[in-house]
Amino acid sequence: MPSGFTRPGRLSTRPRASPGLRDRRTWVQIGVLILVQFVGMMSGTIIATALPAITQEIDGTTLHYTWMFVTTALASAVTTPLWGRLGDIFDAKVVLQWSLGFYTAGALLCGLAPTADLLIAARVIQGIGIGGHIALTQALAARLVVPRQRAQVNGVMAVSQIVATVSGPLAGALLVGIPTIGWRLCFLVGVPVAVTAAIIVQIVLPSATAPARGRVDHLGAILLVVGLTGLLGWISFVGDELPLLAPTSLLWIGASALVLAAAAWWEWRAQDAIVPLRALAGRVPALAAVASLCVGVSLFGGTIFVTQYLQLGRGLDALTAGILLMPMAAATFVCALLVGRLSTRSGRIRRYLLTGVALILLGNAAMIPLTPSTPLWWVVVASSLVGGGLGMTVTNLVLVAQNATRLRDTGAVSGTIIFCRTLGSTVGLAVFGAIVASRVPSAEAVEPAALPALYAQGASMVFLVATGISLVALVAVVLLPSITLRSTADLDAPSPVVG
Repeated sequence: MPSGFTRPGRLSTRPRASPGLRDRRTWVQIGVLILVQFVGMMSGTIIATALPAITQEIDGTTLHYTWMFVTTALASAVTTPLWGRLGDIFDAKVVLQWSLGFYTAGALLCGLAPTADLLIAARVIQGIGIGGHIALTQALAARLVVPRQRAQVNGVMAVSQIVATVSGPLAGALLVGIPTIGWRLCFLVGVPVAVTAAIIVQIVLPSATAPARGRVDHLGAILLVVGLTGLLGWISFVGDELPLLAPTSLLWIGASALVLAAAAWWEWRAQDAIVPLRALAGRVPALAAVASLCVGVSLFGGTIFVTQYLQLGRGLDALTAGILLMPMAAATFVCALLVGRLSTRSGRIRRYLLTGVALILLGNAAMIPLTPSTPLWWVVVASSLVGGGLGMTVTNLVLVAQNATRLRDTGAVSGTIIFCRTLGSTVGLAVFGAIVASRVPSAEAVEPAALPALYAQGASMVFLVATGISLVALVAVVLLPSITLRSTADLDAPSPVVG
């Protein structure tokens, strides 16, 4: 029997010895999960350079342009906790294959879509599948290796995310240049990869008895989907298209808040909750959720608004701006791998989380005094600090919550922590975009020579807010106990192992 699993019907809840990362089969299984994760992550960025060609060919509008991104992010974020819980109740391997099926169907429909509206609808289906990739790869990794060794696995997974994120726009730029079907290949190229991944999952990953028993919480799922879709949809629209204090805006957010309150009330009492709030109410998972929410704000803000500053505030071209961000990606890469190995060796992780959040805080603070004449080396160093901090924290906050959670709730808790990170990045982008828009009027309203200074001021305000939010993340991590990553598959007591 492959490591990390027991025979169906005989899953033990007693702590077990580590299955060991020296086993080649374990690394092959982890490699399959990384492939699935890579497919989902790349699909989110590969269309970035193809969007102008897409909207031009199928007569899309500016709103269509935005929603080709937003709908996928919404569908992925909303369904991540649901997929995680389904992986707890049923065989997570089979559930992962279902998510690959959703992704494949969505990608195929995107590549064949004749209109912008149909393309956006297909992107929703694709986003549902991506939500499963995000949650279930983490949940299955939790079954394959124990938390102490999972730190090293998380480092490798973080590297995969970086490669997918960085290579996606480049791959899209190459594919969109192919005559006739160029931009459609940005979607269709994922179809054979996803099908291949589903086949390899069937061959390589073993089946396992679900750690949680019970039925699907349908009411909780409906309330969560409706409430979260309303909240994230409001965040996407509020601003220029929907004034914050407009009656429609207040009614929208009020209704979403009521539905989410009802969902929280139900999930606290439900025996088979989609989001096990009682498990999240523990000190470690709750603080990890808060920290993940705050760290998520810097996840995309660093790259997007640093790039905007370099291009619009400094007049650099896209290629030069991309090259200047490469040290940030390299810092994320190195820190993720290094912390993974050190955490596996020592079993301690809180010190690295503290260091990581402190680096994010320092990097954001260093970019507060941005001006059109700030030395470029300063921007590179500051963004690299943020990148290094993200490499230390993003996946390890999920690991900390898993370490304090029983195996039967691992999928749901992992999905919820990841959702908090996604929510933070979504809210951060909306808020930061509104800040820049408030500082920079339309180009026709000001002299072109004044625009660089205005964009620099907007970026400065963005990183001032990001610094304050990073400080909240630091407080949350400081309040964590001194955690020792356990070397058993499940908790041997209701509380986490602490040292």
